[in-house]
Amino acid sequence: MLYPFAYSSNASLSRLCKIIHDRPGVCLFLRAPSFFAFASTDSPVAFLPHFRAHFNDAMLAFFVNCLRNCSLPIALVYTDLIFRSIFLALNIAMPSEKGKKIFPIQTKTGCLLKWNWSTIYLQSGTSASCHRTTKLKIPEDNFDSFHNLPKKIEDRERMLQGEWPIDTCGYCRKMEEAGGFSDRMNQLAQQTDPDHNPPELKANPTAVEVTPTILQVFFKNTCNMSCVYCGPHLSSKWETEIEKHGQLKSINVSKYSTMAVQNNPNYDRQKKDLWKYLKEKDRYKNIRIYSVLGGEPLVIPELYESLDFWEKHPNDKLVFEFTTNLKATDKRIEALLSRMQKMIDTGAVLRFKIVASIDALGPEQEYARYGMDLEQFIMNFEKLSRTKGIELAINSTLSALTIKKLPDLIKKIEQWNAARSGDRIVFSFNTDEDATNPKIFGPGVFDQELEETMRLLPEKNVREIIVKRHFQTVAHSIMSAKRQPEKINTMKRYLTELDARRNTDWRKVYPWLQDV
Repeated sequence: MLYPFAYSSNASLSRLCKIIHDRPGVCLFLRAPSFFAFASTDSPVAFLPHFRAHFNDAMLAFFVNCLRNCSLPIALVYTDLIFRSIFLALNIAMPSEKGKKIFPIQTKTGCLLKWNWSTIYLQSGTSASCHRTTKLKIPEDNFDSFHNLPKKIEDRERMLQGEWPIDTCGYCRKMEEAGGFSDRMNQLAQQTDPDHNPPELKANPTAVEVTPTILQVFFKNTCNMSCVYCGPHLSSKWETEIEKHGQLKSINVSKYSTMAVQNNPNYDRQKKDLWKYLKEKDRYKNIRIYSVLGGEPLVIPELYESLDFWEKHPNDKLVFEFTTNLKATDKRIEALLSRMQKMIDTGAVLRFKIVASIDALGPEQEYARYGMDLEQFIMNFEKLSRTKGIELAINSTLSALTIKKLPDLIKKIEQWNAARSGDRIVFSFNTDEDATNPKIFGPGVFDQELEETMRLLPEKNVREIIVKRHFQTVAHSIMSAKRQPEKINTMKRYLTELDARRNTDWRKVYPWLQDV
C-alpha cells in the first residue's frame, strides 16, 4: 500500500513501517509539500501507471523545496513488491539490500521465466520457456533435456550479456521497446520468493543449465466444449465436429484445421518420462508451481494421475494449478474438492490454484464458449470460492463476441470478492487474434464497453494495478485499430457456417453485429 503522511524526523524507520503496514517496508523520504498532491490518492497505488510521467517533475519539486528548507516531511511507505514494480516500470536498476537478491541475474533482458519455467506440450512432444515463446522439439531419446535444450541455453547466455534472444522472445522485446510493461517485467516485479529460482543459482548465479521450479504441462486435447475462438488443437469436441462436417470453408486459419491436432506417437512414453524425471534426484522437491492444462483438465485422466503423483511425492511448498471451464457435475466437483482439501491438510501440497475460464455473462457467453452452461459455471465457481486453501483466478479471452458484456463480468467478480474472506480473485486476460479479433472493427464499436471496463477494473493490489495497466494498453489498441471490413465479413461467414453445424443463430445473440 501507499501511505502519504507527516511524521517526526526522529521517528524510527522500522517502527514506522511496523505501525503503518504491520511489516517491514521501503520508505522514500521527501521534503516537498508539492509532492503531496501527487502522492495522495484514493486508490492505494494508483500513481504507479503514471509514475514515469510524473517522476521528473516530482523530483524537481523535491530538490527545489529542499533548498527552501521546507518544514513538512512526507513519506511514502510501500511494500518491497511495489518498490520493485516502480523501478521496473522506470527501467532502472533495482537497489537491493546487501546480500539480498531475489533473481540474481540483473541484466536489462534477464528473465526469470527463461531460467525457472518450462511448458511441456506432451501432445506435440515440445517445450517452451513460457507460453509466449517458440516451441522446441524434445529429443525422443532424451526427455530430461526439455528444460535445457540448446536453444534455451543459448537464450540464457544472451540474456546474461544483456542481449535479447534471437527469434524466441519477440513479444516482450517489442512491448518493452514500445515503453510497455512486459510479461518479463511483470514476473520479476511479482517475485517475492527466492525458492522460485532454480537451485543451481545459489552456488552459481550465472548458471545456464538449471532445474525448473515451475512446470506447466499440456496433456491431451480432450474437452467437453468447443469455444468459437478455439480449435481442434486444444479441443476434441472441435476435432469431432470437423470430422463430421468437414473442414470449414469460410475461414483459412490453420488452427481450425484437423491438421493442427498434434498427435505425438511418443505421448505415453514421454508422459512416463515426465514422472520419472520428477522422481529422479528428488527434482519434485524443487517444483513450486505445477500446472495442468488440456483440453479440459476435469475430463482428462492426467489431472488425476497428477494428483496421484503429488500424493505419493508430497511437497508442502507446491502450488498445484489447473485451468478449467468448470463444466462438471456436483458429484465430480465435490469429490475433487474433498481430495484437494485432504492433500492440503496432509501437506501433500501447499495449496491449489484454480483458473476458471469465462469471458462475459449472458447468452453471448454461452454462444462464444459453445457447450457452456453458465448457471452451472456460477454454481461451481461459488462452491470453490467457499473452500479454504484454494486460490481462485479468472482468465478471459477478449473477443468481438464477448467484449460488450465484459463490464458485467467485472462487476460480478467484485461481488464474489466482497463475499470472500481469503485472497482476492485474480483476473487476467488474453486476446483472440484470429476469427473474432476485436481489432478488426476499428474505432467506435467497443469504445463504451472498454472504457467502462477500464473504470471498473480494481486497483487494490499490485497484481490488479499491472493487469489494469496492461488492459488499458490493449483497449486503446483496439479502439485505435484500423477498421477491416473484409475480415468483419469473413467473421460473419464463419459464424454462419458454425450456426449451420450447431443449430445456433448469431444474429439473435448479437443483433448489433448485423449492422456493423
